[in-house]
Amino acid sequence: MNIDVAIIGASSSGLYAAEQLALAGRRVAVFERQSALSPTRRTLIITPQMVHLLGYIPDDAVLHRIDVMAVDTPGASVNIKLNEPDLIVERSRLAQHLAERAQIAGAKIYYGYRFQGLTPHARTAAVHFRRADQTTAITAQTIIGADGAFSNVALAAGIKRPPTVPIVQAEIELPPGWDPAMTKVWFDADETRFFYWLVPESATHGVLGLVGDDQTDTHGLLQRFMERHGLRPLAYQGAQVAMHHPRLRPWGRVGGAQVFLIGDAAGQVKVTTVGGTVSGFWGAAAAVRAIVGNTSHHPSLRSLKRELDLHWFIRFLVERLDNSGYDRLVHAITPFVQEFLGRHNRDSMAGKFWQVPLREPRLLLLGLQLLLAGPTASSPVSASRPTKSYPPT
Repeated sequence: MNIDVAIIGASSSGLYAAEQLALAGRRVAVFERQSALSPTRRTLIITPQMVHLLGYIPDDAVLHRIDVMAVDTPGASVNIKLNEPDLIVERSRLAQHLAERAQIAGAKIYYGYRFQGLTPHARTAAVHFRRADQTTAITAQTIIGADGAFSNVALAAGIKRPPTVPIVQAEIELPPGWDPAMTKVWFDADETRFFYWLVPESATHGVLGLVGDDQTDTHGLLQRFMERHGLRPLAYQGAQVAMHHPRLRPWGRVGGAQVFLIGDAAGQVKVTTVGGTVSGFWGAAAAVRAIVGNTSHHPSLRSLKRELDLHWFIRFLVERLDNSGYDRLVHAITPFVQEFLGRHNRDSMAGKFWQVPLREPRLLLLGLQLLLAGPTASSPVSASRPTKSYPPT
């Protein structure tokens, strides 16, 4: 088989890239190691940018809609009304929808193909797979790694993989009196350098989650949080999620073939919220632009990198906060800041976020104090900051 673009991994970003490349007239095939498209269940909260990107989403892919984002600290709280609702999506339904779109556009999807490696050729590269008990290879001019945070494509192409963190979500019944149109995050620096969240996925049920790291018992923390709030887990969801870092370079070359990483494989995840569905789509779109336009990948990624770098910098600052600092932060969310955050969703802030500290001096002062203070021993920002491969900037 000789094709223009081989996409390794039927992830959301991989399937979106397949659709866009097929629409641009490229011979494109997606190779998925599983025997069917059946990602494990995980509830996602996604900004309306996804609708803007895809054009539409069928009703059966959207579980619920959220109109209010509430933020709680030990000594303060605030509610932010969203101009456009966030969407609650179950990722397996989204994947099925994206696969159908890709195939309608002309992309081929092959299941049961386990990626084995790459062999350079003068103008292409051979992509090797194991299928059942046999090995096979295809030749491609371009390879896209959409195979997750522990990308084997990245390993084969000599591209550094992103740092990762675990997340755990418990499926729960909503507390009595809970507004099903409201999601909430809790910050408590004495317990975690990240945050807890509760996301309704219907009028009666939702998921309660926590980002973990090597220094905490994530499952135990989440269990104790549920006990304090009188909640009982019905089931658990879990994943290992990639994290963006400004020095990631998700592209390379093997022989004559270009190699692009997208989605979790590229660390295209907002480290403030550990959300990567929309940013993964944008990463896929950037790769498509570079391939179709036969241009360097670096310029096509510029706007996405600016967005992700902003979130990395915000995460870098907030990990220096103690609980009194979190209280100060929430008290500084004035009506202007609430309106700004309700109007500009978290996937589209980079070009406008500078307005916030200029309009609210308390936020500017807090940010400067955090920059001068340096990280604390309890908040080493190790997951969203560099690993040994990435010295601090």
